[in-house]
Amino acid sequence: MNAHRPPSACRVFLGLRVACLGVSLAAVALAEPTSADKSLATQLFKEGRTLVDQGKYAEGCRKLEESQRLDPGGGTLLNLALCHEKEGRSATAWTEFTEALGIARKDDRPQRAEIAQQHIEALEPTLSRLIVQVPPASDLPDLEIKRDGTGIRRAAWGTAMPIDPGEHIIEAFALGRISWKQTVTVGGKAETKTISVPILEHAPVVPTPSAATGSSQMPATFVEVRKPVNPAAWIAYGMGAAGIAVGTYFGVRAMSDQKTADDNCTNDGCRNSNGTSANSEAIKSANISTVGFGVGVLGVGLGTVLLLSRGTTTVPSTPARSGSFAPRSVAVDVVGQQLTISGAW
Repeated sequence: MNAHRPPSACRVFLGLRVACLGVSLAAVALAEPTSADKSLATQLFKEGRTLVDQGKYAEGCRKLEESQRLDPGGGTLLNLALCHEKEGRSATAWTEFTEALGIARKDDRPQRAEIAQQHIEALEPTLSRLIVQVPPASDLPDLEIKRDGTGIRRAAWGTAMPIDPGEHIIEAFALGRISWKQTVTVGGKAETKTISVPILEHAPVVPTPSAATGSSQMPATFVEVRKPVNPAAWIAYGMGAAGIAVGTYFGVRAMSDQKTADDNCTNDGCRNSNGTSANSEAIKSANISTVGFGVGVLGVGLGTVLLLSRGTTTVPSTPARSGSFAPRSVAVDVVGQQLTISGAW
């Protein structure tokens, strides 16, 4: 007896497989400037050059910056560096001249390369620099330092960084510590400033609520409980991983059986029992694969929700009686099977 082969059996599996790959993989492409972007960039470039010629450097530089952002080019970058140099931003201009030099050499533009090289040589001896030092006592594993909102990596700590003259804000952060911030003014003409990050103070655990005036009782104690990760999250992730593994196994098996069926069957039916059996097995495997991937997606999604639901809860305890020795604040930390209690009395 010949069995007809449903043509959609493998297509269901392949469609699901493509969908899963689309969810797990993301392609990032750099978009080319549109014609509208290029037109606006050209107009901004012209206006910026005019403003620079008029001595309005701040306004002109902003126009050139936006032109370069919309449609990056070696010529625009060179003009932007010249503008920043006149604006007094020597370190920024020096960096842009260096980049413009590389582009000019790559594009075989010797005149541009010569201009960039001349300005680089003239600016280097005048660059001001800032050194951010972190003494060993101030260093912490998760210490983060920023300059004007931009992070400074550990490799740059203690290095004399070229910097534009003017005011700059240095900040330091660490988990459980009070953040620190200081403004430093760096002058021009090769001035070097050094700033040292102090030891960050511990942040208070829990603020103590103020006691009511004339009350005969001590203020209520507040307990902060940090919730551990819900074990159900890991169970859900395990279920998801198992579902994806099952879906993958039976998906590969379905494709193998489908190939055997294709070799022994036509649209009119199968020529022998091998084709009929392979066709039936392909449909079963494809169905199991679909269910497996469904369970996998559900498990991963549920695990993510449970993991993100972890948080911190602050609850009041029973108010202490007058004259009792009661803590002002208590923190309870649960990690695995270990319970840690800390606070202030």
